Amino acid sequence: MTPEIRLHFREPTVDTNRPIADGAVPIEGFELHLVGRPEDADAWDCSFAMRMLGFAEEPRCVSIPAFPNRKFRLSYIYVNERAGIGAPLDLEGKRVGIRAWANTAGVWARGALQHHYGVDLSRIYWVAARADATKLPAKMKIEFLRDRARDSFGAPQDLDSLLVAGEIDAVIDADVPPSITRRDGRTRRLFRDYKSEEQDYFRKTGIFPISHVVTLHESFVARHPDAPVALLKAFRRARDIAINNIQGSDPQILILTWASQALDEQRALMGDDYFAYDIAHNRTALGAMMQFAHEQFLTSELIDYRRLFWPAAMELPGV
Repeated sequence: MTPEIRLHFREPTVDTNRPIADGAVPIEGFELHLVGRPEDADAWDCSFAMRMLGFAEEPRCVSIPAFPNRKFRLSYIYVNERAGIGAPLDLEGKRVGIRAWANTAGVWARGALQHHYGVDLSRIYWVAARADATKLPAKMKIEFLRDRARDSFGAPQDLDSLLVAGEIDAVIDADVPPSITRRDGRTRRLFRDYKSEEQDYFRKTGIFPISHVVTLHESFVARHPDAPVALLKAFRRARDIAINNIQGSDPQILILTWASQALDEQRALMGDDYFAYDIAHNRTALGAMMQFAHEQFLTSELIDYRRLFWPAAMELPGV
């Protein structure tokens, strides 16, 4: 009888996950069953920051070098137009909203602000939408929206509403806030030419931030030791389909007319294998996350990233 693998996708519709989620790519040796909650899953596309925060906790997990979501995060820093923030250093002394301290987008953005732009994170007044298990020292000034007064309908105010109203000066978020998507003139991105800024960041650091890392319960792998490699092969095939949908013989991405040229441009800057699912091409980003997670109090020690991954998956040839 073919064993079942229960897989949870945080984002089943993104191009790198969809071929698996819709059944086009099978998991070799397993019957795939998609589940709606990560707590019901054997494997899931885990938030990298939460993977770091829970590294030493039970239940124990192992990861594979498949990174189906990765984004530069300088473009995810937003400011109130009247807050007097023209450059990263201007964030010092300001009130900056975040979803939670252990949000992956925030970890990457704070790491860049600290190391690339020289921002002292302890001089920022952080406003978090929710608390998590991170144990922050007293020098990090943070308040939680749950501690604030609620609006007239009894609901906590969201970060974007506070940004628009000028009650906070900036926001670092994993998504684009409504005020930005509707082009509200009261808010904007910190970096107006964010594409050039992020390209320059990559040229100087070699970091292509990883948002999600595919992770399995160690107890499941103990029963099915071939599962990590089977999953890695499937995610590589799904990634290849996503690329082929842009540059294959019958492109499927039509709404962006010059998508193929954009992919050529990205490869010219970042290399042909910039979206590799292996260790060798990702050492810089993995090392950066280990450093940022430790410096930002998600981990009590500087972790060797190799400790996160299943050995056979790390050693699988190919990208």
